[in-house]
Amino acid sequence: MDTIKYFNVFNTISEKAQNQIRAAAYNEMLTNTLNTMMTYKLPNEQLKNVDQGFHELFLLINGMAALWKHPTDGWISSLANFTGEVDGYGMSHDLIVRALDGKTETFKDWKDNPDVIVFFNNSCKAPDMNIGRFSQALTDVEISLKLNVLYSRLFPIPIAKDQPTKKALNEIIKNMLDGIVKDGPTIVDDDMISKLIEGSSGVDTINFTDIDKSRYIQYLAKYRDDLMRWFYSMYGMNSQGSSKLAQQTVDEVNQDNNASMIIPHDMLRCRQKALEIAKEKQPELFEGAEVSFSECWMSRLANMDDEFKKTDEELEEGPEEPEAPAEPEGGEPNEA
Repeated sequence: MDTIKYFNVFNTISEKAQNQIRAAAYNEMLTNTLNTMMTYKLPNEQLKNVDQGFHELFLLINGMAALWKHPTDGWISSLANFTGEVDGYGMSHDLIVRALDGKTETFKDWKDNPDVIVFFNNSCKAPDMNIGRFSQALTDVEISLKLNVLYSRLFPIPIAKDQPTKKALNEIIKNMLDGIVKDGPTIVDDDMISKLIEGSSGVDTINFTDIDKSRYIQYLAKYRDDLMRWFYSMYGMNSQGSSKLAQQTVDEVNQDNNASMIIPHDMLRCRQKALEIAKEKQPELFEGAEVSFSECWMSRLANMDDEFKKTDEELEEGPEEPEAPAEPEGGEPNEA
C-alpha cells in the first residue's frame, strides 16, 4: 500500500512541483545515458573504492574530478576546483578537492603532485551543457502535450442564469454521463429547461476547448522524438525515427556517423590522458588501469565500421551498369 501511495503522490502535488519533477526526470535520464559511456578497469586493490558512477557524474556536472587518498576511505573520486594564483591559461597551480562527506584537502602544484590525479571532461575542461538544455526542452514539450490533450476534449459549458436552471442542467448532464436513457435527457413542457429555451435555438454554452487543435499533438510527439534523436546523435548514438525529409546516400549517412563521434572520442581521449599521467605519477598503483567506451558505444562503433566497409566496397566496385531495355515481343520493331 505504501508503494501505491508513493506512485500516486505525483497527481496530488501542485502543477509547479509536477513540472519540476518532469525536468528532474529528464535530467536524470540524460545524465544516466552519458554516465554509462565510459568503462574503467582499475585492477589495483587500493583503487577499489573509486566509484565509476560518481566519477563520471562529477566530470559531467563539474567539468573536472580528482582521484586522491581519502583519510578513511582510501583512494576515491571527488569534485575538484582550482584555487590560488593562476597561470597564463587561467588555471591555478593549486587544487582543492571536496568529498561528499564534507572532507576537503588542498594539493599544491597539482600537475606534478603524485598524490592527486586530475581528470577533465573534455578538451574545453567544461561540464556538459547539453543535459540541462535538452531536459528543459523535453519538459516544455511534455507540458505542451498535456495541455493539448486536455484542451482537445470537446466539453461545452452550459450557462445557467439561476440555481433551478443549473440544477436541471446538471441532472441532464449526469444522466447522459451515466448512460441513463429512460427519464434521462427528455424534458416536459413545465420544466425549467423548456421555459429557458422557448423561442431560442437551445441553451447557451461556452467552449473553452477546440477539438480541431488536437491534430497538433502528433507534431509535438514528433518534435519530442526529434529532440531525443538530436541528443543521442551528438554523442555518437543513432535512434530510429519516422521522419524522412530527403533521400540520403550511404556516404552522407556515414559522414553524419563520423561527425557524431567527435564529442565521445574527445571525452575518451581526455580520460585516457589522465590515466597516462597517473601511470607516470604512480606507476605501481595505476599499472593495468584502462578506460574505454562501454558496451553500447563499442557496439555502435562496430556497426559504423561495417557501414564504412560496405561503402568502401561499393566505391571499389564502381556504379552498377544500367540494365539493357527488354526486347519487344514479336521480333524486330517496325521501322517508321
